[in-house]
Amino acid sequence: MVDVVARMLRLSDGKRLPIKLDAPTWQAIDWLAQSKAQNWQEWCRAVVGAADEGSNLTASIREAAMAALVRHTLFPDDRGEQLEAMERHTLMRNSGMLNDKQLEEILSAATVEGWSDFGGFAVGFGVDDTGQDCVWVRNGLREGLHMAFASPVKR
Repeated sequence: MVDVVARMLRLSDGKRLPIKLDAPTWQAIDWLAQSKAQNWQEWCRAVVGAADEGSNLTASIREAAMAALVRHTLFPDDRGEQLEAMERHTLMRNSGMLNDKQLEEILSAATVEGWSDFGGFAVGFGVDDTGQDCVWVRNGLREGLHMAFASPVKR
């Protein structure tokens, strides 16, 4: 059974809004607020302020939290730094992020010599369709991005 936690949000007009959400959603809201140097009340007031007139405000807060978590997961704030670092390193220059379909297409054309499973991710080794040594990292998260590294040297 999911624990429901109630918090009271004081709105900018002085009214109070009771918000009942599960504990993990509150944990996400606290984390998202902290990442913006806010407290949970400020974060929630911003969501409520942007919500459509007459909408379910608790649902709007829950939806905003989940959307923000997805954005933080798929598009980290340091993406520009990641790309810059990738360009400086030979292995990273020859790497790429793949979605589920792309990974399956690449693996079907490759010669996979083995896999090592680490629980949250698996690492595959082999040769791609052009004869280059490759390492594939399969993300264990559903619809998570995967990674492929091609050796700059052919066998």
